[in-house]
This record gives sequence, C-alpha cells and structure tokens, in this order.
Amino acid sequence: MRAIRTQFFLSFAVMGSLVPLLSVFLWEEAHFSRLQIGLAMALTSLPMLFSPALITLLADRQVDSRRILALAFVISGLVLTGMYFSQSAVLTMGLFIFHGLAFVAMIPLQDGFYFSYAGMQRNAGHDVPPYPLVRVFGTLGFILPSLILFFLIERKAGSSAIVPLAVSFCVLSICNSFFLPKLQGHQVMEATPAGKKRKLPTTEALAVLFSPEGRYLAIGLALAYTAAGGYYAFISLYLRQEVGIPRSTIGLIICTGVVIEVIFTLNMPRIHRWLRLKGILVLGLALMSLRMFLIAFFPVPWLVVTIQAVHGMEVMALYIAPIMFLDRLAGDRFRNSIQGVWTMAIGGGSRVAGCAAAGFIAEYWGLNWLLIFGGCLTFGAMTVVALMFKPIRPREDGGPASQFEPPAAVIHGPEGTA
Repeated sequence: MRAIRTQFFLSFAVMGSLVPLLSVFLWEEAHFSRLQIGLAMALTSLPMLFSPALITLLADRQVDSRRILALAFVISGLVLTGMYFSQSAVLTMGLFIFHGLAFVAMIPLQDGFYFSYAGMQRNAGHDVPPYPLVRVFGTLGFILPSLILFFLIERKAGSSAIVPLAVSFCVLSICNSFFLPKLQGHQVMEATPAGKKRKLPTTEALAVLFSPEGRYLAIGLALAYTAAGGYYAFISLYLRQEVGIPRSTIGLIICTGVVIEVIFTLNMPRIHRWLRLKGILVLGLALMSLRMFLIAFFPVPWLVVTIQAVHGMEVMALYIAPIMFLDRLAGDRFRNSIQGVWTMAIGGGSRVAGCAAAGFIAEYWGLNWLLIFGGCLTFGAMTVVALMFKPIRPREDGGPASQFEPPAAVIHGPEGTA
C-alpha cells in the first residue's frame, strides 16, 4: 500500500506544479489572450472524451496498469518539456492536447487500481485503509510544489518554473510505478452465465452510470464540473489581476484550501455518518457556489484567503464522494472502467465545455462574470442533486463499496495512519 500512496502523492504533485499558476504562465510568459487560455485548457481536457475509458478498459482487460501509468508519465514529461521550449502559441496549444492525452487517465486509473487491490486484499482476509486515507496523500502531493515555487519565484524565477518542476515529478512517478503491487487476474474478471455473450467492461459501465441510480448524480455533477473547469482555469489569473496577489503567493493561497482539504479527507468516514452521501454532495456544492459568488462580488485578499475554508467540503462533493459511489455501482469486471467512463462522459465533456466557455466569458465580459456564471451553474447542480438524486446503499459484504464506514481498527491502525 505504501507504493500506492506514493503514486497518489507524486501524480498529484505533477498537477500541483501546474494548476495554481498555469494561467499566469500562459498570460505573462506565453503571451496568450484570455480566450486562448480557455481554449488551451479545453484542449487539455479534450482527450478526457476517450482516453480514460480506453486506458481503464486496458486495465480491466488485464493489461498491466503499472506499465500503462509509466508510459503515460513518460509521454506527459516529454510533452511538458516541449511546451517549456516552445516559442509558438499554436505549437503550445497542440502540445496541450498530447499532455491531456497522457495525463487525464492517470487519476481514474489510480482510483481503479486502488479499489481492485483493496478488493484483492480483503478477499485474502487482510485489512486495507479506506479510500479517503489513501487519496489524502494526493492532497499532500498537490501542496508540496506550491511551497517549492514560492521560494523559486521569490528568488526571481519566472512562472515558467512550473514546467520543469512538473517534469521532475513525472520522472519520480515513472520510477515509483515499478514498485506498485501486481494485481491478480481474478480481481478483474467475473464469470459469465452460460449462453450469454460477455460485454465490454466499458459498455457495462456506461449502462450502470446512466441507470436510474446514477443518472441524476451524473447530470448534477456535469453542471458542477463545467463550473469547476472555468474556475480552476482562471482563478490564479483572477487573483493576480483582479485581487492583486503576488505571483509567488498565489499557489500558497490556493493550497490554504488544500490543507483544509486534508482535514476533511481524514475525517470523511465521520462526516459521512453525520451527513450521509447526499448531504456531503449538497453541502459541498452549496459552498462551492457561495465561494464563487463571494469572490466575484468582493475581490479582496482577506476574503479570498478566508473563503478557502470551504474547499475541503467542495472537494469531497466533487472528487471523493462520487468516486466512492461509483464503486458501489461497479461490478468487479468494470471496476476500472466505470472510473474511466465517468471521467470521459461526465468530467471530460464538462471540462471541455467549461474551459472554452470560460475563455469566451473572460475575454469579452470579464473575470468577475466568469465567476458569477460558475456560481449559477453550481447552484443548478446542487438543486438537481438535492431534488432528484437518491443514493443506493453500500454493499453489505464488506467489499470496497462499503468504505464510507470502515472498521475503527482500519482507520487508526499503523497501515491506515496518514
């Protein structure tokens, strides 16, 4: 499990190197317009429409997930290196597509890898730390690059320092992938009844995802991911231009919320007992909408820092609770594929649309209106989830789908301590 935790840490460190200052880098050093920034972010997300499902399908077909991860990080590192030396806006935007092609499948593949490994260990009678206590290492990995970049930029490095830092974490991720445990073949295969044709895991995952149990969550979070795509594409540029935050401090402010996210993630089982799955989703989306509205109408530094306190609940609603709910829906044959299909069908299309729309709104209406637009979309998402979504109960067999309420010994034992 140590290597899986490390993989989460390093892969999120790649994102933590790029995300907080990417729009500032594109504006100040690549000389992109706001519309070009939005299109570049949309191009990064474009491969989400097919790459995650394809790669997680390979994982469910028993192609070694460790080698898929290693190859993806190799491609991502090479593309980022090319982006660093590029002098052409067209070439840079083209490279964003290849970076997205390699990188967007990594997170759902890692999620599927964890759930498959956890099921395998439980079948063998071993305790496994629940998903939030593994996912939290990704949160810690996201924080580290902002600390490094603060000192680099304070010592006169430009915002372009984000690229070599991301490449460094790509290299470390490649190395760590060779220490990941091997999954057993029986973990991803189920018996097929006699006389029935075996379906593709991706087809089964799609059918389950848009079944009555999953479709309203999919609709609600599609709206929320559209809003989040625009928000995360431009929030660093908003802080720089509208709030007047120094570029060296932007990453630290964003990571203030990420630190709080660690606290929420570690207490996810307890919060779930209080609020249940639907409560987490509704409250998280409500706070996400409130944050966008407040920052849009009151662009002052103290509020920007204070409102980061809601980030932990927002992340649980967008990225943790849905992943664990998907595992309730999944069968063993498509445990990887349902994560990839979700990223493709819900996350991918929403992010492409959200980033492209955000670029248009930011260019012609302004960054404040972009946040207002995102706040309205998120409020709509909250309404859909609150009124239409009815969660299914966790499985009673103690399998991976029951991880919202793990035994106390699993949480507090040596292997479950973050």
